[in-house]
Amino acid sequence: MKSAITLISCLFLALVPALAQIQQPYILNGSATQQSCNCYVLTPDQLQSSGSVWNKNKISLLQSFDYTFEINLGCKDQSGADGIGFILQTKGTNLGGLGQGMGFHGITPSVGILVDTWHNRDENDPAFDHVSIQINGESDHSAPENLAGPAQLIAGQDNIEDCKWHLFRIRWNATTHQLEVWVDGDLRVSAVKDLVGEVFGNDPMVFWGFAGATAGASNLQQFCAALHPDFQFDNGQILCDGTPVTFRDNSSTFGTITRWYWDLGDGTISRDPLPPAHLYAKAGLYDVKMVIEDNSGCISDTLKNTVTIGSYPKPGFSPGKLCLEDLLQLNNETVIEVGSPGTWAWDFGSGKTSSVKNPVAPYTVPGTYPVKLDVVSLEGCAASITQNVTIHPFPTIAATAAHACIGEQTILRAENLTPAIPMAGWAWEIHNHDTIGRKNTSYRFNQRGKYPITVQAISSEGCSAPPVLLEAVVTDIGLEAGRDTTIARGQPLQLHAITYGDNLQYQWWPNVALSDAASPQTIAVPDKDQLYRLTVRSPEGCVQEDALMVKVYAGPEFYVPTAFTPNNDGVNDRFRVIAPGVPQLSFVRVWDRWGRTVFETRALSDPWNGEVNGKPAAAGTYVWMVEGTDYTGRKFSRQGTVTLIR
Repeated sequence: MKSAITLISCLFLALVPALAQIQQPYILNGSATQQSCNCYVLTPDQLQSSGSVWNKNKISLLQSFDYTFEINLGCKDQSGADGIGFILQTKGTNLGGLGQGMGFHGITPSVGILVDTWHNRDENDPAFDHVSIQINGESDHSAPENLAGPAQLIAGQDNIEDCKWHLFRIRWNATTHQLEVWVDGDLRVSAVKDLVGEVFGNDPMVFWGFAGATAGASNLQQFCAALHPDFQFDNGQILCDGTPVTFRDNSSTFGTITRWYWDLGDGTISRDPLPPAHLYAKAGLYDVKMVIEDNSGCISDTLKNTVTIGSYPKPGFSPGKLCLEDLLQLNNETVIEVGSPGTWAWDFGSGKTSSVKNPVAPYTVPGTYPVKLDVVSLEGCAASITQNVTIHPFPTIAATAAHACIGEQTILRAENLTPAIPMAGWAWEIHNHDTIGRKNTSYRFNQRGKYPITVQAISSEGCSAPPVLLEAVVTDIGLEAGRDTTIARGQPLQLHAITYGDNLQYQWWPNVALSDAASPQTIAVPDKDQLYRLTVRSPEGCVQEDALMVKVYAGPEFYVPTAFTPNNDGVNDRFRVIAPGVPQLSFVRVWDRWGRTVFETRALSDPWNGEVNGKPAAAGTYVWMVEGTDYTGRKFSRQGTVTLIR
């Protein structure tokens, strides 16, 4: 902040006649050094260091003063010390001291405004860095000489060794005897005391200056006689394209500003204390620069602030149509080419308003409403727009999914329950994966079950009806009457149909030798070959049929072929045993002429294919034997020969 004079400061010097060098009215002691025209180091970042800077001209406390300085307490927080003080005293201009007294300790009579950066418990310091008003060289906060404080130098900030410069303002009111200390524009401590009569023994003439000190810890501690350029705008100033801008000087200085240099950022230069009201040619960002000089001949650093001359907003919002049952969300589409949004003011034409950027419209009744949007940017640029928003009613629909039997189409039908609202489209979502875009349609399910279906519709105004959820039911009786079988004449045969579902109706036909033709489980005792058919009907009207053939043999007996030809022509390719009346088979064995077993099974459904160990058996005659238990419980067997023909 207090660096070498910038380029613009140099230009400032070149543009105005040079003043004669004014002798600085300060006396420096100890480690104090002058850094620039108006800035001084009290202590370098060194241990056991002290420095003081005194104005050699006394001032009268019978007159009010308002001094503004800038102070910098260094960059070391935990290990930095000790602090500085602004001091009023009558003893001379060569005073100072080390350590926690900060150059103030022992000076009497005196008034010290102490900025303390070290926690001295023996002086009842608070843990945070602080400021206080003390008198007569006493820095203990519990002593009667502590007039005000200690308080944080900056509200809410414990550390003031932050590498930053802070405005440090001291005001004395000679009439009210009030001494105030302000930091960065905030009042931190104040005291009311007759300094002339109660401190200085009725001597109003005092020296003033700064002192600072370090001891076992150190910091770079500095102050400047304030020369701080700053500007603001008139209250209520609108910074908009086409509006003249009026600047207001808000600079802080210890002395008196004698010269100004303004660069308004668009090529306009002014040396007036305040530039005339200025009209920028167009909206944009302009870097305004300001340099000041005080009556001591010191020139400030260059202040550079970017001023935004805003363009007028182009308000807009969407949509122009909304659906009543939806979230009535309005989308703000305002464009501000230069500048930043400030405030939004919505008037919904129904007596209700909103100040949010993207409001939800408050309508509860269909209709067309004039909606007004007023926009004001942070630069004060205002614009508005009014456009109609139409709130459409919401359609409602109904739908059905007819029951279907397996293999049939499920008929899907929809209905618009609000015929005054035309529909633009329909959509059926079938079982979460197939979609059909028609009002009425059909769908074939490949398996029995219950399937979720959703139907949706959208009106010609783009309003979606609440979806209707359905369940499609597909019935499959799954009828299996049984496998074809053989029985012995007179042997009872249990017929057992397999089905799915409840409350089914059964009908066997012909009703020949059946115990119950209307039961899924009935007993048949035919005396000759019989084809039985079974018809089953579900409560939903689904009908399925199946049949089985019952062959009747004299028996119980084993019927064995005398020859077979395993050439895979579909005729007599396997050697198999037919065993009517024999529900339990013990074994079937086949031997070759050398007595070796070439085939064995215990299941009538497992015939011999004419192979041995996966290879074709030789043509010739083979011996077989079969044994089983008939339906009466009698065990019997048969044996013989069979010829394998190749």
